[in-house]
Amino acid sequence: MQWTNSKDGYGWLSIALHWTAAIAVILMLVTGFRADMAAEAGDRAARAALMGWHIGLGASFFLILLLRVVSSYAQPRPTPPEQTPLLKFLSVATHQILLLGILIQIISGPLAIWSGGRAINVFDVFSIPSPFAERNESIHEIAELMHAVGRWALIVFIGLHVLGALKHVFIDRDGIMRRMLAPPKNA
Repeated sequence: MQWTNSKDGYGWLSIALHWTAAIAVILMLVTGFRADMAAEAGDRAARAALMGWHIGLGASFFLILLLRVVSSYAQPRPTPPEQTPLLKFLSVATHQILLLGILIQIISGPLAIWSGGRAINVFDVFSIPSPFAERNESIHEIAELMHAVGRWALIVFIGLHVLGALKHVFIDRDGIMRRMLAPPKNA
């Protein structure tokens, strides 16, 4: 069983981390945007409940998302498909920005909560206390801004990533998508 990446394809570790991170990021985006919509509608109770889910999910998936980023740099990458230089650049840039976006989110999210003078409440089961003695407005504003930038970067580049995957499936028909579903059989 191939657990790590090779030049021919991804290993089970990368595949599992990719799809788990994808689900986590989608859940986080949905709950975060729904919380924003509830706030705009003036529904404080719905916003609080949705932010509780957003924060709880973020804390629950923190280590998996961090491992996804670290694993991407720690393992070799499979040989990329033949493409034009522009598409190769776009592919590499998209992957790097997605990883950076995840890293920004998992750093800025907790910082925004802690610098706001609060502990991270994980589904009312336990909480992670703030390292700040009191609210730190300057760090809070930077963390909130970075979280917003990271969120929009993820949305844009997830869209590009999905379009690239669809191009490989329906236009190129080059088997690239299979690499993210199972390791190569010849490994």
